[in-house]
Amino acid sequence: MAIETFAGLFVTAAMISAVYALIAIGFTMIFGVGGVLNLAHGGLIMIGAYAYLVVTSTSTVPSIVIPPVAGLVVAIVVAALASFALYKGLVEFIEDDVIITFLATVVVAVILAELMELIFSANPRSLTPFVPGSTALPAIGVRIQHIEIAGFVLSWVAIGALWYYVTKTDAGRSILATSMTQRGAKLTGVDIAAVSARTWLIAGGLAGLAGVFLGTLQQTSPLMWLDPLALAFIIVVIGGIGSIKGSLVAAYFIGFLETYTVGLLGPEFRGVFALIIVAAVILIRPEGLYGREFVDE
Repeated sequence: MAIETFAGLFVTAAMISAVYALIAIGFTMIFGVGGVLNLAHGGLIMIGAYAYLVVTSTSTVPSIVIPPVAGLVVAIVVAALASFALYKGLVEFIEDDVIITFLATVVVAVILAELMELIFSANPRSLTPFVPGSTALPAIGVRIQHIEIAGFVLSWVAIGALWYYVTKTDAGRSILATSMTQRGAKLTGVDIAAVSARTWLIAGGLAGLAGVFLGTLQQTSPLMWLDPLALAFIIVVIGGIGSIKGSLVAAYFIGFLETYTVGLLGPEFRGVFALIIVAAVILIRPEGLYGREFVDE
């Protein structure tokens, strides 16, 4: 029985960790390139979930209902464009002032939450899974929803595509170079503004994808952005702010830690050990597992 319990928790942890990785990677990319702590990142996740809701649910705008798979694409595109608009319309003009940018993105997140509540009400909504059904695994006593499997697979597809982009293409390598040193990137002819805009676009797309999975597996509501934002902070602090590799490793670490903590000790212990680890990382290795030490360029 104990083996079945641990095996079942392992499967659950693997599925949710894949979504955590999508959340954290977009957040850390933006900081790595522009040094911006985008507190509106959770709002972009919420936008993705609601965009999917609007185009797939007959209870919102019946005349524009499309198949759920197409709705997933819409959610990614809408969140990506919202992220791009946030950068070009606001952050680009204030990003040199860290405090102002920090506060401005908080205000944007709150405004987005208020708009969602005004338009859709504060009541949680359920999303239609774009991959319905479930599969039982009798050997470990677990039933896995197909949407969970899809989340795991698409997360790794997105991460693999991102890895290929930043390591094998000139445009992607310019993002990597800028995240290492803006001054050095400028000296090699990199257009920093264009790189930042592309980064926000990619981060928004990842947020939209994560939003659909979170909104389907948990709930879609105007307050759904809070937990993902806190989660992103925890993961990037542990993995190293600005490190995609670190965010991936830390996302799985936190996903497994939370799942086993809740499964074995109870939901009241959720997040306790993660916060202890964050405190330890800040004291012992402030740059995180794979981050670089902060230097003045």
